[in-house]
Amino acid sequence: MEPNNEQSNFIRERESSSKSLWYIIIVVLVLALIGWYGYSAGWFSPRETSLDEFLPADLNNEGLPANAAPIDSIHIETTESFPIQETVVVAGNLPNGCTYLNTPTQFRDGNVFYITLDTYTEGDVCTEALVPYEERIPLQVNNLPQGVYVVNVNGQELSFELESDNAIDFTAGEDK
Repeated sequence: MEPNNEQSNFIRERESSSKSLWYIIIVVLVLALIGWYGYSAGWFSPRETSLDEFLPADLNNEGLPANAAPIDSIHIETTESFPIQETVVVAGNLPNGCTYLNTPTQFRDGNVFYITLDTYTEGDVCTEALVPYEERIPLQVNNLPQGVYVVNVNGQELSFELESDNAIDFTAGEDK
């Protein structure tokens, strides 16, 4: 007795959909393994840099970038929320209308935050009027232990204190 065409098509369809399901499961497992390996290898963590990589090669006599932004005032703002957030507010005047701020770079070595704020010039015809600026730079203070920290912005230093560890603890209730 020979199976009719309808039954044979149904069996083939069922086998192919079963194979597709297995392919999808295998692909998901392989992607999960790659993700797990990447996470454990540090692919998704911020890259650690050394102080030599952080500092630009063209430094002036004071150890600052040759195009360091002129700074008139600096202060630190602290939020009242938890975890604590610290923001450095830098104000100054750029020398003309063709000078702009670069994105600030930030590096922490122990309890010292080094921030470089430099400029670039663009254009040929510039106004000679001073251009005021205010730059707000959030410090990367999550998961830091309590203590006093120094912030160095283009050679100017100020400090702040974390009165308690700035990390959220998710271990509450594990002693049950």
